[in-house]
Amino acid sequence: MLLYKIEDFNPNYRQEAFDGDDIKGLNVYAGNTNDKIGTIDTLLVDETGRFRYFVLDTGAWIFGKKVLLPIALCRLDFNARRV
Repeated sequence: MLLYKIEDFNPNYRQEAFDGDDIKGLNVYAGNTNDKIGTIDTLLVDETGRFRYFVLDTGAWIFGKKVLLPIALCRLDFNARRV
């Protein structure tokens, strides 16, 4: 399965998938806690455009690493701007 950054797969993803908002930069928290573990750097999609992984920038939490976070393990709250 090939994966693409969402902006490479569809340059108009903000308008088409998120009504003009952007998923990048949303804060990511551990479970139902207020323990921030990073921010969304980008989103990876498969060849059909299905969302597969968030690329999470952990910042100082794990020495500035970027890790993959499966979409199926996440709950997105656009109103609170958090994952």
